[in-house]
Amino acid sequence: MKIAVVGIGAIGNVHLAALKQNGISVAALCDVDITRCFSASEKFGIKAEVYSEFDEMLEKEKPDSVHICTPHYLHAGMICAALGRNINVLCEKPIAINYSQLSDIEKAVKKSSATLGVCLQTRYNEAFMYAKDYLANKKVIAGSSQLIWCRDAAYYASAEWRGKKSLAGGGVMINQAIHYLDFLQNVCGMPETVKAFTYNSFLENVIEVEDTAYGLFTLKNGSNFIINATNASRYSFQINTKFATESETLEISGDNILLGGEYLKKKDGLPLFAKEEWGVGHYKLVADFYGRLKKGEKFPIDFYEAEKCNRLVLKMYESQGKEIPV
Repeated sequence: MKIAVVGIGAIGNVHLAALKQNGISVAALCDVDITRCFSASEKFGIKAEVYSEFDEMLEKEKPDSVHICTPHYLHAGMICAALGRNINVLCEKPIAINYSQLSDIEKAVKKSSATLGVCLQTRYNEAFMYAKDYLANKKVIAGSSQLIWCRDAAYYASAEWRGKKSLAGGGVMINQAIHYLDFLQNVCGMPETVKAFTYNSFLENVIEVEDTAYGLFTLKNGSNFIINATNASRYSFQINTKFATESETLEISGDNILLGGEYLKKKDGLPLFAKEEWGVGHYKLVADFYGRLKKGEKFPIDFYEAEKCNRLVLKMYESQGKEIPV
């Protein structure tokens, strides 16, 4: 299979590492800064053609699959261009920064014979997989997730698109907390309404997007889930995600799970989930994507799955303190 990667920045390098770990070779690299392609080729030992133009790469290389790791505003157009050529796509989140882009992608998906997969790799972390399975047949009445991280002015200055509404689509919610909103929705179900606040509490006059957000999502059955997210901290704390059923609570704290306030442990008394399980989501997701392509199976995080959390983020931006339908 002929693989191409576009966008050889921080996340592009993560994809290249995941491909290498899975023993998958890369035939072409593309970035507007072509020197990044050469650097990545040397770093990962890749013998690939390099390009600065995406359409040229697609036309000349005709890859079977392309990884889209570019800034947010480019995702939708590149997805549609690749699917229009029946090229499989594995795209970073978010797939879109507005409703129009979501509509364009859906049309492209319906017309294409290729597969679109989306990197919501937190679903592949061991603790999250355990929690999803454990809660599958239980009535979850509430969920919450809290992300308190540090993203200072230097972070936003590290790339021209960061912190700009028209290029990033938003801030902490669409860039960092979307993974945890996705997991809350994945476990609790799709909500009917949202009441949210998003604002800039730390980097006023530095960025155009929110660094802090709160969202209350209510389901038809009366249950709800809440997300709190901020990049305004001076320190990045462990993310904490909780669920409550009618009889017990489950908490994901960093790498570990607590049931009823007690850490799950193995028979040797050690924590159930070790440190090496944290942050390996891309490796597992890439392996699953290509494994399913090879078998002709459906990839679970397709457009319709990714569209859910993408839409919820856009609805949070739309809400601004009013309860609105999702």
